[in-house]
Amino acid sequence: MRSASPIGPAPVALEDIRRKLETGTLNSIRGLITDRMITDACRSVGLVYRNRLITPKVTVLHMLLAALWPEASFAAGWQVLWDSMTSRLPEAAGRSPNSGSVAKARARLPVRLWAELFRHLSLAAEKLAGDINLWRGLRPVLLDGTCVSMPDEPGLRRAFGTCYGVNGRWKYPIARMVTAALANSMTVLSYSLGRYRQSENELAESLLQNLGPGHLLVADRRFAGAAMYARYRAQGLQFLTRMHHLLKVSRLRRVVSCGKDDFVTDLVLSPRYRQQDPQLPASVRVRVIRARVKIRGKREVIWLVTSLLDAKRYPAAEVVELYGKRWRIEELLREVKVEMSADVLRSRTVAGVHKELAARMMAVNLVRMVTLQAAREHGIDPLRISFVHATRAILSYAPTMATVWPGRLPYIYAAMLKEIASQVVPYRPGRNEPRAVRREPRQYPTLKLTRHLWRLRHAA
Repeated sequence: MRSASPIGPAPVALEDIRRKLETGTLNSIRGLITDRMITDACRSVGLVYRNRLITPKVTVLHMLLAALWPEASFAAGWQVLWDSMTSRLPEAAGRSPNSGSVAKARARLPVRLWAELFRHLSLAAEKLAGDINLWRGLRPVLLDGTCVSMPDEPGLRRAFGTCYGVNGRWKYPIARMVTAALANSMTVLSYSLGRYRQSENELAESLLQNLGPGHLLVADRRFAGAAMYARYRAQGLQFLTRMHHLLKVSRLRRVVSCGKDDFVTDLVLSPRYRQQDPQLPASVRVRVIRARVKIRGKREVIWLVTSLLDAKRYPAAEVVELYGKRWRIEELLREVKVEMSADVLRSRTVAGVHKELAARMMAVNLVRMVTLQAAREHGIDPLRISFVHATRAILSYAPTMATVWPGRLPYIYAAMLKEIASQVVPYRPGRNEPRAVRREPRQYPTLKLTRHLWRLRHAA
């Protein structure tokens, strides 16, 4: 006599859940952030781990999904990841690890692993862009800084500090960040995070060490000055910056005249810098170019300083046009802070802040890599493709690519690239937007203490 079958769903093995989590998440970009890349990064930092339910692969995908998902929280990222898995494996429904277990999984991955993952992805993005990043044989690199906020935790205050405004000390910790990105593909090469009181020049030192012959630094006046130019040239780095505000054009001696408003001169270094660094030269030879540009809606005359001394090889008009692309780094920082929700980070520990920011920077590069593929496939400028729509497409196509027959994957991926390439933003040279809000803030008083203390004071 045959025994009766048990009523209800069959039990599901832990290995099946883990496999579904690893293979069914963000399949629209798994060709870019591969299992091998994550495994190699774990091996390079010496990370040894057990085959838990939440493996390093699952944790990395969870953090990337949290960066891409519109709700921008760890809880939302994990819930979407788990619910997507249970839609393909209904027997696992109701067995999701709690938020504490997911947080411990994030804590198990060291900061060095995220730095290694970002490095691998950055190199892959640069290789994918190829000749797109070239300008007259050089790779222009944009450099700029910004600030990010985070929860009001004592450890974060001690690590990053805060600032003082017109209304006194700010209520939340603030970190300063400097980012270097390739001008023609807007993929992030590297970034540095530090205390609010650290200057952008100090944070940029580690980024500049990775640049050298073949790179062209394009930056604003903060990274200008004879001493900095001498250091750039010592490492073989070409540069193009706006002239430092203390430098007077009328006092410069013309060594070579390339035109009426284009000449080569020698900038003398201050003795103070040479005392600090005796290896610095007495002067540095640069080229000065007059440019008429539009700044905040007004036509202004500015002076540019560059190491590109050959006026025939590097015409002044093209140099000025290249400096006009410096504004792209501002758009990149907007994408990081607004589209990837890095303006206010969620992590409550110093290590968590570094990991979260690395995940969001990786997410930016992944979206840019997809747009590069779409642009190359359909013959358009990658920077004309909508970053926001590309992010939406990556999220929208991922569930289908997790369940479809493998033979259909190339067709679906090609459809995603075609859809991304179809959303082209208008060409808007000299775009000018006010840095002000239109709507008034809600008329509530400012909360000057923590919510926990407020509840204690107003407890019934």
